[in-house]
Amino acid sequence: MTITYPRKIWIVRHAEREDNVNRHWRKLDGADGLASDNSMLSTRGKQQAKECKNRFKNAQIAHCFASPFDRTIETASTIIEDKNLKVKAEGGLCEALYLCEKPPGFWETEQLAEKFPLVDADYVPVYSRYTLPKEACGDDACVKRVGDTLRKLFEKYEGNLLLVGHGASIGACHEILMGDFKYVGQATVSEFEETAPGKYRCNFSSDSAHLSDKKNLRPW
Repeated sequence: MTITYPRKIWIVRHAEREDNVNRHWRKLDGADGLASDNSMLSTRGKQQAKECKNRFKNAQIAHCFASPFDRTIETASTIIEDKNLKVKAEGGLCEALYLCEKPPGFWETEQLAEKFPLVDADYVPVYSRYTLPKEACGDDACVKRVGDTLRKLFEKYEGNLLLVGHGASIGACHEILMGDFKYVGQATVSEFEETAPGKYRCNFSSDSAHLSDKKNLRPW
């Protein structure tokens, strides 16, 4: 496929997760079948996701990719729900593996698509929960895996791209695209521009202008 440049690459961290505010979240309705590393969004997180949707209201997005955890899929689904798009559940964008169960507790694409109708059931991910590489401890241990994922996505998919990930995987995106591992707040937006193959410019990072409540976005 011929890729046209320049193009935008937006990276969004998932909105606030329920286990950030409720240690007993697995007793809630809707938590059935969710592993300990797979919290859903909190009430505040759902509102943050809606505010992200409003921010991208006029954005021309060609493809949307999200880590397969519930919090990232729900954030992505909310953002693109009026855009005639599907969410491609990509394991390569998941959280640093030392923070996850073994294997990570996210669901496979077929099961995700039953719960979240906007998940693309036909998408074949770069990494599934069973093909993820081994990683050392530390947030930056995911840099190689995320780098391999970005390279394959950027080579295959045309147009402006939206990626929804986690603190560590988005930190890795920053290192890959601008040479500096950077933590961003929950539900914040970073915008990169690919000006030529493999050439990137950061227009802004961890922007929260769209959020009505900017307190405690947990940028770590």
